[in-house]
Formats: sequence, structure tokens, C-alpha cells
Amino acid sequence: MSSSSPVTTVVADDHPIFLEGLLGGLRTRDDIEVVGHASDGGAALQLIRDLRPAVAVLDLRLPTLTGIEVLRAVRRDALDTRVLILSGELLTSAVYEAVQTGVDGYLTKDADRREIGQAIVTIARGGTVLAPEAQAALSVEVRGRAHDDAPVLSPREREVLRMIADGLSGPEIAAGLQIGTATVKTHTQKIYEKLGVSERAAAVAVAMRRRLLE
Repeated sequence: MSSSSPVTTVVADDHPIFLEGLLGGLRTRDDIEVVGHASDGGAALQLIRDLRPAVAVLDLRLPTLTGIEVLRAVRRDALDTRVLILSGELLTSAVYEAVQTGVDGYLTKDADRREIGQAIVTIARGGTVLAPEAQAALSVEVRGRAHDDAPVLSPREREVLRMIADGLSGPEIAAGLQIGTATVKTHTQKIYEKLGVSERAAAVAVAMRRRLLE
């Protein structure tokens, strides 16, 4: 897309009033060309495949296929269309899934037509747009998943990990726990495997990030 060419755009939303309002706002812009619109995800995906727009603006909760399901199909088929998700309700899990799937923009429906239009232009040029609320939701979900996905360490492994974090050597840990140094090495290796690391500093860093030392 050249800088002087309007951004070809497909819009999909199943709320007629919102859809008409958005289409009306976008059609007043010289830098955006709406080439198609739909009221369900299946039709939106077909439009994307047929028209190959630069950007698709998709409601999160489209019928037949959700906005994220359309996004997933676009990525799976390696289509060049970039995707902006609009959401009436901000669910942390939905924001996380959209970002993980490769969304280019995520805004709430509280955004005005100018903000949505600017987001379309921005992502068409290769940028990424996340509403502040979406960024906050993503942060909450990432923290929650990091905690939920924390590896299960045995009580003894947690003791060894805490002592490693305190800077104790293998012999010092063995003496403190009254176990052999070979046993300490075995526990340490298992901790490394569970944390996906290969040395002490990385183990401590991952443990702190995943709140395993609390």
C-alpha cells in the first residue's frame, strides 16, 4: 500500500446500528476505503479471502465465527490482511488469546470513530494498536497465567530453591538440610528441568517471576 492510497477495509459487526455508524464514519475519510462489510464471521472471512483488504475490523463476538476465529483463519491461511478487533466487553482471556493469535489492534467499542479510523491507518502501515484498557487486561491475564502455569515443585525442591536464591553453595545447602551433596545436585537438576533453565541465576529469576519464592 502506498502512502497516498486509501486503506482498503472490511468491517464486520452483528449490531446494525453500530455497524452503520462505523461505516458512516469511515466513509468520510479520504485515507480509508471500505470495500465490504458483513454481519457474521463466516461472511467476513469470505470477504477477506475474496477482496484481500489491507485491514479487517472485526467485532469480537460475531456469530458463526468469532472475531478471533476469523483472525486465526487469516493467520493460518497466511493472508496479508491485518486485523483490528473491537470488543464491547473487555475480557482478559479474549485479549490474551487475540494477542497470542497475532492480532494487530484491539480497541473497545467505546473508542470514537476517529480513534478507530486512526487505528486502521496505523496497523495498515505495520503498527500495533492496543487500547490502554486492553493493555491492562493483557497484563492481568499474563500475570494470572504465569501464576497458574507455575511448575509444581516438591516441598524439598522449594527448600533447595530458596537456599539457592539466598546464595548458598551446594555443600552449604546439604549441611543446612542434612542431606548429601549428591542429593542436592539431584534436586537442583530437577528444579532446572521444571523451570526450563540451566543455571542458578536463571533459576532464581524465573522463580521470582513466577512467584515460587513467596
